[in-house]
Amino acid sequence: MSQKNIFKKNGPNNAKLEINDHQQNVSGGFNLYLLFTVSWFLHLPARYEILGVIRFDFILVLILIGLAIFSRSAAHQEKNPSGKLLNILIIYIVLTIPLVEWPGSVIKIGIPNFTKAVVFYYFTVSFVKSEKNLRTFILVFIACQLFRIIEPLYLHITEGYWGSIASMADWQYLNRLSGAPNDIVNPNGLAFIICTVLPFLYFLAPLSRIYRLASLVLIPLAIYTLSLTGSRSGMVGMGATIIGIVLKSKRRITLSVVILIAGIASFPLMSTNMQDRYLSIFGMGEKNVGTADDRMEGMISQLQVVLRRPIFGHGLGTSPEANFNFVSSGPYVGSVMPAHNLYIEIGQELGLIGVVLFLIFMKSIYSGFSESKISVAKHDPGGFLQRLIDALQVWFLMNLIFSFASYGLSGYEWYLFGGLSAVIQRLAQEQSSD
Repeated sequence: MSQKNIFKKNGPNNAKLEINDHQQNVSGGFNLYLLFTVSWFLHLPARYEILGVIRFDFILVLILIGLAIFSRSAAHQEKNPSGKLLNILIIYIVLTIPLVEWPGSVIKIGIPNFTKAVVFYYFTVSFVKSEKNLRTFILVFIACQLFRIIEPLYLHITEGYWGSIASMADWQYLNRLSGAPNDIVNPNGLAFIICTVLPFLYFLAPLSRIYRLASLVLIPLAIYTLSLTGSRSGMVGMGATIIGIVLKSKRRITLSVVILIAGIASFPLMSTNMQDRYLSIFGMGEKNVGTADDRMEGMISQLQVVLRRPIFGHGLGTSPEANFNFVSSGPYVGSVMPAHNLYIEIGQELGLIGVVLFLIFMKSIYSGFSESKISVAKHDPGGFLQRLIDALQVWFLMNLIFSFASYGLSGYEWYLFGGLSAVIQRLAQEQSSD
């Protein structure tokens, strides 16, 4: 209900009380959303047993869903194009449950995991109401990701922690840095986190001296940590990030030369095996090039699983099950893992119709950023919103590239993208109307 209608219905005094109550609920919801964000990314229930026993994250989600429903109905919020498309995707997933290979797995595994991710769209749209809220949320989000980077790096330096290994030729193994013991990410996941924070650290640095100093310290640490992961996907993702940053820079040649010199100077500092692994990206090296070929062969075999049920797929969350049962050749035979390619994963689970819906959803997100940037540039050039949009656009590009070598249909990132796109569009429209 709008504030105008509240005033007409209840009179000025009751209207003011109802508006204040609504604003307090939204403010309380935002603070709880921040708490959920910290708990989700830092895995607080895994760190503190009591939080795991009481299902802390689940309780927060239930409370936030209730507050989000109230917020959306009371504010009479206009739906964003990305939100409409996401709703269509969810309806499609539900309606096709009887038509997929394993409807039981969809209900038991797929929908719960998908729900944990998709709430980031609805919570962001419902509780991030102002530029101040947005600044706070982005700061908390980045801080959580930085903690997830620094924690395993600290353990590596102080205790020799690695967390993972990769096989090489001649029965040799390569130590790879993964997330800390209380985190759940493998080396590729840690590399993704690093590629996530880099655009934010770079584009938001000019906003204050503290941000600039933090970026000067944290960017080299993050890149060093990335080198320890041995993640070829991560290196490609960082390459996409660098390309995005250079394209947005006014000093492209100078920046490109600095980055090239830094890369050439840093490469010899890696161990011989790490050098070999990263050279295998380009078909070079001796010990790791075979595993790179295996990844490509595995994708082809997983694509054949898509063609087995090309229309509606095997069901949300069933990519590991489908690969285990129907991959008949290549290195992934008998593997209970989702496809290492977002688009193949969606094809396996939701069919080609699902792939098309998801691609349209992704396009709507980027269109939202582009439209908002044009509007923001007229009213606050070089300000927080414009710099945030630059960071999000580069992060978007990195995700597009990274998604060809990773899974993520039930990951948070695309739904957070959608929520941030909707919020920024709304804030940009409010600036234009002022």
